[in-house]
Amino acid sequence: MHTIKLVKLAAVFLAVTLPVIGFADIDCDVCPRESQMVNPGAEEAEATRREFEKLINTYGERLTNQDVEGILELYSSDPVFMPEYAPPAVGRAGVRRAYEWVFATVKLNGRFAVHEAEIMGDRAWVRISSTGRFTVVATGVEADVANTELFVFKRENGAWKIHRYIFTASAPPPEIMTK
Repeated sequence: MHTIKLVKLAAVFLAVTLPVIGFADIDCDVCPRESQMVNPGAEEAEATRREFEKLINTYGERLTNQDVEGILELYSSDPVFMPEYAPPAVGRAGVRRAYEWVFATVKLNGRFAVHEAEIMGDRAWVRISSTGRFTVVATGVEADVANTELFVFKRENGAWKIHRYIFTASAPPPEIMTK
């Protein structure tokens, strides 16, 4: 009886917290190895990919360091964060509260892998995948996590900012499942 309740509680907790975790270490046989850029021109495409990889890696570092202020610096003036199984966090105050809750609940560790990006004027989208580990603050329980993610960027004052961010849980790559 207690085991069933604990399993149900763990399932509910993971369903709520897993979606707000976005990290990656993609080196698996089922994952695309090359970023695909929709923009014409190989040099321009490579420069664009590197620019967004840098931004997303900075975001990942700030998640790992639980740096709410640093994360907010990466967001646009009117952001929306849309985690799976949770209502959207709208506006800077809403996004701040969402990350404060995440960091009070879990510790994150991992990296992102950029798969494709497209710039359309002052907007861009970037599709990534992520894997990593998280630790539940209250219990110390650790688990693997994997997500498929979409960032929509907006250029503000000449700099790319996260404008919309959404993700969904996905199956972890095979090497994580065999650890």
